Amino acid sequence: MARGGGSISLLVESPLQDLAKALRVVPKDVHAQINRHTKEAANPIWFGETRERAATRVKQRVLVNTARVSVTSRNVILKAGTPAPVLHGKKATGRSADAITQAAEFGGGAGKVIVSRTADGTAYRRRFGTPFGPPYRGGSVVYPAARDSVPRFASLWLQTARRTLHEAIEEVG
Repeated sequence: MARGGGSISLLVESPLQDLAKALRVVPKDVHAQINRHTKEAANPIWFGETRERAATRVKQRVLVNTARVSVTSRNVILKAGTPAPVLHGKKATGRSADAITQAAEFGGGAGKVIVSRTADGTAYRRRFGTPFGPPYRGGSVVYPAARDSVPRFASLWLQTARRTLHEAIEEVG
């Protein structure tokens, strides 16, 4: 695994490399089944990993409530802090969560100054405040969750693909 990355290399001889080679000749409907089953099992794992690390309400709303998993034939993609609801209900004054995702994950500093604009374009300066906590170089929720869960997702994908391939072979008979 790459240092701090959250990816697994298939350049080293491994069961994952064998599976990747075998999946090259599998029909598309079997690929779709593998992806669907992997996604169904991976979403609760990813949500749980992020939820146990989020200490504040802001982190819960911005990072945990938007945690999703996408599965393709080549990747399991972990997402958090993307298409997000407005944080203050349905008011037009609410801040979308993706605007503060970086601050929620990596923190800030209470003394940091931010330049914002009102709806009519007037610029004003304000302090960052304490809701995001001190700066975290390696992330506080999503990055640690990804580092800890990548091996679980690799194992899950391997098991799901093997089971689905065995079922497909039994159907053909």
